[in-house]
Amino acid sequence: MKLLFLFAFALLVTTQALAQFADSTAPAEVYPRSEFLPRGHLFEPLILDPLEAQTYVSILPAYNTEGKAYPGAIVPFAFGFAKPFWRRTTAPGRATEFVIDVASFTQFEVYQDAVQKKQRRQLMNTDYKVSFILNLQRGSNSWRFRLYHLSSHLGDDYLIRNQINYYTPNSVNYEVVDVTFSREINGLRPYAGLGIGLRKPTERKRLSAQAGFFYRQPNNRLIRLVGGMDVKFWEQTSFRPGIKAGAGFEIGRRSASLTFLAELYSGFRPYSQYEDQRVQWLGFGAYLNPL
Repeated sequence: MKLLFLFAFALLVTTQALAQFADSTAPAEVYPRSEFLPRGHLFEPLILDPLEAQTYVSILPAYNTEGKAYPGAIVPFAFGFAKPFWRRTTAPGRATEFVIDVASFTQFEVYQDAVQKKQRRQLMNTDYKVSFILNLQRGSNSWRFRLYHLSSHLGDDYLIRNQINYYTPNSVNYEVVDVTFSREINGLRPYAGLGIGLRKPTERKRLSAQAGFFYRQPNNRLIRLVGGMDVKFWEQTSFRPGIKAGAGFEIGRRSASLTFLAELYSGFRPYSQYEDQRVQWLGFGAYLNPL
C-alpha cells in the first residue's frame, strides 16, 4: 500500500510538470474550455481537517489521553494529495471539476524506555483514505460533493508493545457521502458541511457534520499570515466536537505552498480505531500543498 502511494505521487508530480509546460505554450483563455490535469483547486483543501488528503508532519510534545499526559511525544504525519483530473470552465469564476484524492495518516510515538535506558520511536497506527469528488465554483462560492472510504490499522509496534494478539472491534472502516460549502471573503473562508455514512447503523452510526473557517492574509507576498479552526461532529462519538485550531504563516504560491502552524486539538481521537477516546494536544506542524 505504501509503495502504491509513492508511485501515485511520483506519477502525479510528473504529469503536473507536463501540464505546466503545456500551460506556458497555451493561447489566451477562451470560454467555455476543458482542461486535463488543471492547476489549483476549485475547492481548496481544508488544511485544519485532521483527515484532509494532504501532506504534513507534526510534533506534539504535549499530548493528553483521557486526562493522562503521554510520557513522550506523538509525531503524526500524512502523505496525500487531492488532484483535479478534469475541469470545465464556462465563464470566469464558474467551473466544474472532478477530483481524486488519496492519503495515509500515520502516528508514531517517541518515548524513553525506562528499562533499556534508550529512546523508542514506534509506529502506532495508520489510516488510509481514498475519495472521489465533484467540485463546483460559482464566483466566491464553492461546493464539494464527495464519496470517500476510510480504514484504520494498528501498527505492529503498538500491537507488540501492548501484547494485543486478538481481534479488536474496529468501526473505523466505512464509506461516507458528504457535501461541504465554502465562501471566500477578503481572505476569510468559512465553510460548513453534512455527511451520511453508507454502512448499516448496526456497524457504524451514520451522521456527521463539519464547520470552520480559515484566514489567509490577502496579498501576493512571499509570506502570508494564516490561521483558523475546524470543528467536526460524528454521531458515532455522540456528536462530541473534535476541535482543531492553528495559526502561523504560509510561504510560496497559494496553489503550491508550505504552511507552518502552531496547533491545538481537543475532542475525540481523530484517527485510529480508538476514536472514542478523548484527547488533547499542543504542538507544531508543517503542511505541504505540492499540487
